[in-house]
This record gives sequence, structure tokens and C-alpha cells, in this order.
Amino acid sequence: MLTRRTFVGTAATSFAQNAAGTRPNLLLILTDQQSHSVLTCAGNPWLKTPAMDSLAATGVRFAETICPYPVCSPSRGSIFTGRMPHETGVRVNQQSIVAGMPSMGEIFRGAGYKTVYGGKWHLPKSFDGMTAFDKLIGGSSQGGDMDGPLASTCAKWLRGSPGDPFLMVASFMNPHDICEWIRRHPGTHEYPGIDRFPPVPGNMAADPDEPEFIQYHRTAGYDKMSEGVGIAAAWRRDDVRKYLHDYYRLVEDVDRQIGVVLAALRETKLDQKTIVLFASDHGEGMGGHRWVQKASFYEESVRVPLIVSGPGITRRGAVDRYSLTSLVDILPTFCDYANIAAPKDVRGTSLRAAVEGRPLGRKFAVSELRYGDEKREGRMLRGARHKYVVFNGGARPEQLFDLMTDPGEVQNLALDKSAEPALRQHRDLLRGWIAETRDDFAMPFKERA
Repeated sequence: MLTRRTFVGTAATSFAQNAAGTRPNLLLILTDQQSHSVLTCAGNPWLKTPAMDSLAATGVRFAETICPYPVCSPSRGSIFTGRMPHETGVRVNQQSIVAGMPSMGEIFRGAGYKTVYGGKWHLPKSFDGMTAFDKLIGGSSQGGDMDGPLASTCAKWLRGSPGDPFLMVASFMNPHDICEWIRRHPGTHEYPGIDRFPPVPGNMAADPDEPEFIQYHRTAGYDKMSEGVGIAAAWRRDDVRKYLHDYYRLVEDVDRQIGVVLAALRETKLDQKTIVLFASDHGEGMGGHRWVQKASFYEESVRVPLIVSGPGITRRGAVDRYSLTSLVDILPTFCDYANIAAPKDVRGTSLRAAVEGRPLGRKFAVSELRYGDEKREGRMLRGARHKYVVFNGGARPEQLFDLMTDPGEVQNLALDKSAEPALRQHRDLLRGWIAETRDDFAMPFKERA
């Protein structure tokens, strides 16, 4: 197996061969814990996100994007490698990408790009796993007050005539600070102006027949993520409305900082030769199913925004509601625009065809999750219409939702005999994916039930 040091040394020959001609600059902007619906351009009237909206107006917004794991470190490991968490080795927070797996900085630096990184990474050491990036500012895991300094540092670097081509990552912390907000708000507060706050979600009730492992996380849990879910379980409706109101303010705060970076890009005219990709590492529960924070396969936690913007994009302002996309697509998309060969084993696919209006062709997207360790592990397979969830044990380990007729995921069809054909179909699809990707996840059923 190649070591990281060895890979960096060989990257110039393995990737630069295909990097001929004029290549765009690349800017990856990440937020942390932003759900798919939390943008003005997504039709949300309870906040204003002009910076994110400006990217959607000059590019294509993908409305059906799944994160590969609804927790920070595993999702980020997949973003920067194009591989699934069971392959990267990052299966809970604070783990490192396995040695020898090519990551974004190595690939692009080896192909002649100047590579810089600012903001949150969230691995055990400051840049453990993020080799071949020059650090602008930030580190492993810092508070939300890093977003202002990050924006100004990135803007200064862009105004400093960085030269072409470059790959910049601007990884913002917020709206992740909602985690701390939840821990400080056990409820029972009175809220002046509550009539101006967002309404509670229509799917606020928790299903008493949820899989046992989801219920475990709601109650016993294993870390601060489950602590937040437990706090929210006792909230009144007004507490949920206050929580949503303040969550939206955190999103507006990070949008302002993103605006600082985009302003510098425009002022230097670098926007005319820079592909910008905006996404979030995972979503936020938003009170649906009495769930807050992350670590859930429900849409609010596992579905995220994704926008590709930049020069040459003719479908400006388009919304792609049909392509099933994943954060593992980020790396191959950048490779495609830069004319660099992506590593052969990536699980993602370039979104360039979909940006240009051609079918992406993906039939389903998969996400992974552990509640503490491998004893409580799950997989989610999201198709065009249905979502299938299965855990490797416990009572009632399966969920099946028809997202066309039940977008709030309140009717678990896995408990409905009439849905048995769809259930078997999705079991088989997941079994095929497990075999293809050499996933060690153990389905709790025999090959044919």
C-alpha cells in the first residue's frame, strides 16, 4: 500500500498527464450542519441567504443531494477522497483517513494546482489526513468565531494575486453552533415575539415504532449528539420555534461570511475563471421527528445543499430536482473540470454532465451511520422515490418511506405487508452495493427472507 508520503511523490506523474490546456481555478465552500431546505433560493421564507443565492443564480442547484454519513468527520473524509466512510476508515468523529488513500490536496497539487485550505477540518490533529494543502487559517475543530477570520483571510489571499490554477477550500464552522445552543436550552422559556418565529414542522412527532437503535440514540446515547436529542424531546412547540429561529440566524451569519469571500472573487475578476462548489457536510434535525443535531437518516439530517457555479455554465439559475447526487461527487467533479483523472476507485461521479443538462444516471445514493460502534450500525439507500434504512440488529431494524407521497417520512412502509415487494427490491439493491464496495456491514436478514 502506498504511504501518504509516497503518494505525494508520485502524484505528478499519475495525475498531471491529463492536466493539459487552460484549467479553471477551483473554490470549495463548505458550511457545517446546514440542511437542504435552509436557503432562500430553496423557497424558505424564514431567512435570507443572498451569498448562497448568488451562487445558485449563476449556476445549478442540486436539490437531491445526500451526505455519505450525517456526522462531521466521516462525511468530510468522503468529501476529500470520493470514497465511502467504510473505505476511508473515518467511521465516527476524530478518526483519520487510512494511509495511502489519495485525497483532494494530493491529487490537485500533484497536477500542478496551488492548494490552500482554511477553516475547520475535524480530524484528530490539525491537518492529519489533509496533506498537500497549505494552511491559511483554522484547524481541527474550533468554535464558530473562526468564521469571520476565515472569510477575511481567504479574501486577502484571493486579492494577493495567487496565480493560476489554484484550489482553495473555505470550510466554515456555522451553523454548527446550534449544537451548543441546544445544550443551553432545556426549554420552559418564554419568547417575546414568538408570533414572528417559524412554525413547528409538520412531522414533529416521533414514531413510537422507530428502529430500536434510533430509540437508543434518543435516550441512552453515547455522546453530546444524543444529549441534544434528549433535551429536544422535552421541548414545547414554542421551544422548537425559538430553536428554528436562532438556527436560521446562524445560517445568515455564515452566509454573510461567504459573501466576503465571493466579493473578493468578483473584485479580482477571478470569478471569471473559477468553478465554485458550495455544499454542507451534513444537515440538522430541525425538530422533525423530535430530532435535533445530526446522526439521523431522516431527510433533514442526511440531505444537504449543493450548488455548482462558475464560468461556462449556461444553465444559470437551474434547479436539478431529478439527479440523485452525493457529496462523494465533489472530488470527481473538480477533477473533471480540471481535466485530471480521478482515482479509479472513487464512488462518486462527476456532476458536470448534470450541470450541462444531461442525465446523471445514478439510480440510488447510500449513506452510513454508527451509534457509537459497529454493534449499532446502519445503512440508508435513497432511490428516486423510496428511502430504505436498515440497522444491523435490534427490534424493527428497517424503515421504508415513499418520499413522493410521504415527504415528511411519517409512515414506515417496512411495517406494511403491502409494501413487501418494494422492501425486497431495496434490500437487494443494498446487498449489491455492499458487495460492490466491499462494505463490511452485516444485513440482519438472510439473502432471501
